[in-house]
Amino acid sequence: MALGAIRFRSLSFSAAGVFFLALVAGHYQHVIPPALTEFGLVLFVYSVGLQSGSRFFRVLRSHGWVCVGVAASATLTGAAVAYVLARGLGLSPALAAGLFSGGTTCTPALAALLEALNRLSPDAAPLAAVGYAVGYPFSVIACVLAIQLLPRLTRTTVTRAAEEYRRGLADLAPALERCAFRVTNPNCAGVTVAELKALRMTDAVICRVEHDGVSVPARPDTVMHMGDVAVTVGLPQELAKLETIIGTIAPEPPLDPAGPIASELIVVSRRTVFGRRIRDLHLWETHGVTATRLRRGDTEMTPHGDTVLEPGDVLRLVGARADVAAVAQLIGREERRLDETSMIPFAAGIALGAAVGRIPIPAPGGLHFQLGIGGGAFLVALVIGHLGHVGPLRIYVPNAAKHFARELGIVIFLAGAGTVAGQHFVSILREVGYALFLYAALVTLATLATALLVMRLAFRWNILYAAGSLSAIMTSPPGLTAASEMTDIDAPAVSFASVYPIALIIKIALAPLLYLVLAQ
Repeated sequence: MALGAIRFRSLSFSAAGVFFLALVAGHYQHVIPPALTEFGLVLFVYSVGLQSGSRFFRVLRSHGWVCVGVAASATLTGAAVAYVLARGLGLSPALAAGLFSGGTTCTPALAALLEALNRLSPDAAPLAAVGYAVGYPFSVIACVLAIQLLPRLTRTTVTRAAEEYRRGLADLAPALERCAFRVTNPNCAGVTVAELKALRMTDAVICRVEHDGVSVPARPDTVMHMGDVAVTVGLPQELAKLETIIGTIAPEPPLDPAGPIASELIVVSRRTVFGRRIRDLHLWETHGVTATRLRRGDTEMTPHGDTVLEPGDVLRLVGARADVAAVAQLIGREERRLDETSMIPFAAGIALGAAVGRIPIPAPGGLHFQLGIGGGAFLVALVIGHLGHVGPLRIYVPNAAKHFARELGIVIFLAGAGTVAGQHFVSILREVGYALFLYAALVTLATLATALLVMRLAFRWNILYAAGSLSAIMTSPPGLTAASEMTDIDAPAVSFASVYPIALIIKIALAPLLYLVLAQ
């Protein structure tokens, strides 16, 4: 781990440093027990699946097929090069699949490959690990260099790309705004807030109303009169609709900090409300409290009745002080629970993944294969990360716990895989020759070139967005570091998070499939 932490500019091997020292340990016949290696694998892939699940399915629904196209075209090109090398040069199927895993910087793909080999052909597992060890270093360096050279290759500047990204972001996801309207439409006089909301003509939210100089919370039975001022929150286009309905824009009446109306940010932390819709909590009808904003991660949105609350959501509540305090106790005031992990449902997900991994899946040529405990755990974790539960058991794992489990798992797995490969590394390299490094470089360069051509020529992606996507396609955290250091905006991180789960899943499926096809 200390070796992996050493940085040269933007380069580091991270957890793979464990693998390279494990090669040396394996050469001197030090081996990690297989059961411990498998434990590390399950812990790693399960944590990755939990982290990726929610975003993976959300990206698929929005612009996922574009991301799938980019990730699949580049990854399939790398696999095709490995296939051609194996057929043309007589490389072992396991060695070629290992070259593909290392040449695309994908440790989970190696994990899936080794698990399949341990069931189908245990003697070939060291070949796959050696192929990974040969391809990984060049892949890390090439990805970082490609990202750093991207502005020159596309003849543009980072500053210009950042400005383009900001303009596009403002058009696609405008921020919520607050605006006050004076009631000048006679049709709104004598109408309650609930009756106005029932028209469903706008998604903007009325949070308080000033009548005769006194501000009151916008409860369902609050009646609006001519000359009243309604304070609202929503997207600009929704506020424009409300202006047409109510009347003219007016100065916002100040909110007295010591007055009867409270406006508070509450973190959703009560387990009893996780996964429930806002409408089912009756915040407005029963308590007279309005939820005006919801922040989830880096995204701010207008909450609706069908919005499902997730752990860590931040709600802006407006209402009478006593009512806001009551609702805060209903949904929050338990932030410490967001740091706790319930181990029973967490373990239940792993057990379910082990069962799914044993289901036989038909393959070409009349063969059958299994996802294995690692593949099954990953698939189940993706679904759990999206749904948040296993049957009646709701699973919430804090980000810190997922990160710790992921890092601990990958370190244990790489130590085990490295010691197995180290026993045969020198002999395999002597047998195949040092041209093996060239073969791995061809896999890497073909993958990088295809990704860049598709992103720039086919989709005309912004170079900062493309830089993050390139690091995701190569499943390379050092690449993301290099991309993020180019600019102060979040374009690389956003694109990395969108493309990474897709690229990861494709590689996890392709590595063992490549072996099966070559082994026929």
